[in-house]
Amino acid sequence: MDKQSIILEKVITEYIDRHEPISSKYLQNRLEMKISSATIRYYFKKLTQKGYLHKEHLSSGRIPSELSLKEFWRKKLKEKSYIIEKMEQLEKGAEEEPIFCEYTLFDESRLVGLENYKDKFLVAYFESGEFVLPYNAKVHKIFDGLVGKTGLEISDICKDIGLVGLGVRLKEFLEREFKVFNIHELMELARQNEEWATKDLQKVCSGEKLYRQKAGLSFLGNFLSYKFYLDINKEKKAEVLLMGHLHRNYLKVIENLKKE
Repeated sequence: MDKQSIILEKVITEYIDRHEPISSKYLQNRLEMKISSATIRYYFKKLTQKGYLHKEHLSSGRIPSELSLKEFWRKKLKEKSYIIEKMEQLEKGAEEEPIFCEYTLFDESRLVGLENYKDKFLVAYFESGEFVLPYNAKVHKIFDGLVGKTGLEISDICKDIGLVGLGVRLKEFLEREFKVFNIHELMELARQNEEWATKDLQKVCSGEKLYRQKAGLSFLGNFLSYKFYLDINKEKKAEVLLMGHLHRNYLKVIENLKKE
């Protein structure tokens, strides 16, 4: 990266950690490369003119703009799945920063057989139990070709081919644990955006949004939403949704996931 990019990224990482304007002198002491305060102030001015930084009225320090924070998180929150040893790694990260977090832990059992009950019901036998649905010849044919796959794999296939409702029902059947952390951050988003709250707040709180949302990053004003998958000790699967202000330190959550 060039000097300007290094300075901008450092301003952002320091700001999301401290939530205070970053001065040129402070940044000079935090940068690994040798650079004068005057040079940093020069880049501060250029970055402010470009809309990447803002200057506080009563301070010479700078804070990152919504534009620069969105670009930063697009670079940092690219991964759609992580492998971890235990769920405590996620929970610890969520507790350290006031980010809304919810996750669903799923049964990883496989489809082992099917039964057509008098053309009224289709019984899908999984290793952990029976999933019963109204009989449909098309669904029977699809499921017949999926014997041996996990319920989560089948749920994703259902969504991909347009059977979204069936995919959601199957995930609900496979759900073993649902947890929510830092609900106050979600309420702040609701207060700032009543239209979003009317449409999606209940869906997020119930876990429906987590089921239906695609993995990846999205933005809503000065908030972000990040969904990803977890493979826990290569034995269990989970889906996770993080939501919060752009200036929250999502890096802490991700760093905890990557700790061995």
